[in-house]
Amino acid sequence: MNDRIKTFNSVTALVLLGFAVVPDANAGTVPATRGTSEPIQACVAEIRKHADYSDASRVVHTVSALDQRNLVEMEITVETSVYLKSDDDVAREYTVSCLTGTLGDLVKFRIDEQKQTRVS
Repeated sequence: MNDRIKTFNSVTALVLLGFAVVPDANAGTVPATRGTSEPIQACVAEIRKHADYSDASRVVHTVSALDQRNLVEMEITVETSVYLKSDDDVAREYTVSCLTGTLGDLVKFRIDEQKQTRVS
């Protein structure tokens, strides 16, 4: 009788443990928002306010570095390239550093324009 109780308890514990570690049914899909998406969106929104997008056919933002300084501050480095309608060469490039705080609030922002030299 005592062996049956031990076996039942062991099987019950294994089944409960199995339910606890069953993966999420959506494990194969990318979540709509991630922990870094709000700070990156805030940084890109600030870039739009300061960068020159006139006559641009396309703008490419590349996150080159993420540095989680502490629990609330994240430093984001973004490289932005602006392409003109007339050609496929980069017209303007910017290197941006954003420091975000709680909930993606922008704390510090610095933008540096890289001078472009065209070779004909």
